[in-house]
Amino acid sequence: MKQYAVIHAVAGLFEGYSDTTCEFFPTREAAEKHIKQLLDTYREDEMCVNIDQSGDMMHTFVTMTREYDDYHACVPSDMEHDDWVAENGDDCSVEVFRIIEIPTTVLCVYRVDSTESCWLTWDQQNTTQAWEYFPLCMSLVARVSSDVMDNDQSVHGLEQLTDFISSVYYSNHAFIDVDDYVMHAFRIPKPQNSDSHE
Repeated sequence: MKQYAVIHAVAGLFEGYSDTTCEFFPTREAAEKHIKQLLDTYREDEMCVNIDQSGDMMHTFVTMTREYDDYHACVPSDMEHDDWVAENGDDCSVEVFRIIEIPTTVLCVYRVDSTESCWLTWDQQNTTQAWEYFPLCMSLVARVSSDVMDNDQSVHGLEQLTDFISSVYYSNHAFIDVDDYVMHAFRIPKPQNSDSHE
């Protein structure tokens, strides 16, 4: 039994980047339906000027801007979309929807007597899954602690790390932002109607 995560994030470090969300669905069809419903809402918003979606719906990018008339004047005739976004960064943002498949092997961790959880990690700056594996709580804390010590040993870095570790053990979402290291972690829920997996 697989699960499918739908990440909804602001690309890079545009305003609101810490508000990244993740919802889990039992089937890929349910995940795709969720994204289609959200995109229908975006299409009605005049601030939505571009929707770029991969054929398999795994990657979707939505460009939002207060200067929507300028967008239609400049893109694609005068410049590439990414160049336009970079040039008009104060007035626009790009939102990302990504479907990530959670393999059955990951969900096998969830047994009746287990207190461990698996986590999905999200690299905020590169708008992609941070790690190819789904760490358990202790592994997540150990790796992030090591990364922080390699990147930012300041008081701010250690305070961020403390908050991150606390969130891992007391919340479903953990977030850390130190220098060029910005990551979200989402607790993968236990599969419904399943107390154990063999």
